[in-house]
Order: sequence, then C-alpha cells, then structure tokens
Amino acid sequence: MRILEFITPSNVGGAENYLVNLSKKLKEKGHDIYILSSNPQNRKNPDLSVAEFLNKSRLPVKLINIGFKYSPLAILKVLYFSKKNNIDIIHTHLSKANVIGGVVSKILGLKSVATAHGLNKKSQYKYVGSIICVSNAVKENLLSQGISENRLNVIYNGIDIDRFNPDAEGVHKRNLGGDLNGKNNVGFNVGIIARLSYEKGVDLFLGAARSVLNKIPNSKFFIAGNGVLKDELIKKADNLGITNSVYFLGFVGDSLISFINELDVVVFPSLKEGLPLSLIESMSMEKLVIVSDAGGMPEVVEDGENGFVVKKGDIEGIYQKLIFVYNNKAIIEKMGKEARKTVIAKFNADTMASKTEDLFKFVLL
Repeated sequence: MRILEFITPSNVGGAENYLVNLSKKLKEKGHDIYILSSNPQNRKNPDLSVAEFLNKSRLPVKLINIGFKYSPLAILKVLYFSKKNNIDIIHTHLSKANVIGGVVSKILGLKSVATAHGLNKKSQYKYVGSIICVSNAVKENLLSQGISENRLNVIYNGIDIDRFNPDAEGVHKRNLGGDLNGKNNVGFNVGIIARLSYEKGVDLFLGAARSVLNKIPNSKFFIAGNGVLKDELIKKADNLGITNSVYFLGFVGDSLISFINELDVVVFPSLKEGLPLSLIESMSMEKLVIVSDAGGMPEVVEDGENGFVVKKGDIEGIYQKLIFVYNNKAIIEKMGKEARKTVIAKFNADTMASKTEDLFKFVLL
C-alpha cells in the first residue's frame, strides 16, 4: 500500500509520536509511507518544533503551510501530492487534516481513515470514511454524537517496548534507598508528563503535592511539558509555598526515558483524556502510575493491580495514594512489573500496526 499520513499539529505531542511509531512499523511491513504535515511556527518553544521532530524520524516528510480547515490552497496542495505519489489511502490526524484529507479523498475517490486521538467533536470527521478510536472512551464519545458504529474501530495506542525498557542498555533503575518497607533515604520523586492546559489537571497535581510535602518534606515534584498555563501554574506553586520542591522542566524531548526513569510515581490527573501515550510509556518503564478515571485511562490501569485509579478532580485521592505508596515501597516494584506486562500484552507498536494494517486492507477491499 501507498499510505499518506497527514497531520496538522500545533506542537509535538501524543498524536505526532503515534504517527511516527505507526509509520515506522508500517514501513517495516513493506508499505510505502508518505508523511505530509503542516509546519507551525513555535517561537516560544523551539524545542517543540514539529519539523525537527518529524525529520528526526528519518521517514519521508513534506511540510506545507495550512491556514485554516477549509483552505482551498491547502486542499489543492494535498490533492496534488496525493495524485503525484499515487496514494492508495489517506490516514489523517487532528482536526484540520481530518477535514482537508477527507475532502481530498472525496475528490479523488480515495479511501480515508482518521485517527481520533481524543474526545473530539464529530464535525471534523464529516468527510472521512473509517475512524480509528484510540480507546473505547473515544468510541463512546463519538457514538454519543451520532456517528455510526460501523465507522468506528478501537485500536489502542502502541509504543516501542524495546525503547521504553527499564532493562535496556544504558538505563539504570532508580535506587529507592533503604529497605523497601523502611524509610526512603533518597527522597520521593513524583512526576507528571502533560501539556500545561486545564484539562490535564496539573493544578490538581500541585494541590496534592502541597499535602504530600507536609508529610514527606524531602519529596520532589517534576512537571514535564509546556503550555498556555505555565506562568499561572508557576504562580500557583508559589502561592502554595512549594516552589522549592516543584520543578517545571518544559518539553523533555529526547530525555523522556531518563526523566521517567528518575521517578518513583507518575501521576495523570486529567479531567478529559483519550489515551495518553506518556501513560503507556511510563508503564512500559515499570513505573507505578496514578490516573484519574478520565477517558481511556481506566482501560489501561486496573486499580490496585498495575496502578491506581482515582476520581476526576480528586486531589485528596491522589494525596492518599501517594502517601500509601511511600509507606509501602515494595508495591512500587510489584505494580511496575505488572504495568509493563500490560503494555507488552496490549499496547505495543507491533500490535497497533498490525491491526491498523488489517483495517486499511479491509477498507480498500
């Protein structure tokens, strides 16, 4: 198959990582992959350069300028690119690409598939054919808006389990210090990997951090990510009196694995969520995770088995779980092992690519 992967990102995030993971695996399967992307200018955060990220993938990438969803010029550019490269199927990601790619597929009589990465509105899928939902929660969201079930296909996100491997060469497991059920001599490292926006619940993370620091003064809280709320969240940390124990690291990029590796617990307190890749990546690194019951996260984390699940917005719940984990350190290793088993079984890139390939073949029949 000659597959066009078309994405219109605002910065580097889960959808962009998904696209690269999938494209590499489909290429390994012998398919011709073409990546077409808009090229947003991110002057405030040059580390989030989409062009640089995609070019690092060593996949064929072409960048085009796209102003808005119904841009006639953008439609013509994608149409020309598709005809020139004899594309068989268009696979789109994010709202502008879904609309433009869908229109192009209609004009050219091509098949199209869109991946719904989050809890989106149905309007952006008007012109595409089949839709990949990254979780059952995403599927239920689209069903509730009236999209026909026969267009919806749940294929979970998958990651490179060899790369996100705590036993990989050059990766050294964090030493908790002391005996597993005794005092922790090296502190307690808690992290969050998220875009700094309201729906990710980073303010809840800070609220829980303040309570934990009252009980465990040598705790440290690390925030990996950028976003519109960064200044507001820094101010909140200051108002809570926890500035000296909270570290805003920004986009960690190529340092993601080493960042995750230095944590004892990773928290995902989202209020709205599809299925974050960073959750799966953390679990693959054998990290204990605490997630809210938002979106598809409870489909990955079984409470008390491979992590903990709390109610959305429940700061006290996050705090209680963190204190419990600190006082029962053996559970960190135990649940971490179970977390990686879960990822290997259900959320690896090979499985994701095989199921996506099967869907593409079915669509082209």
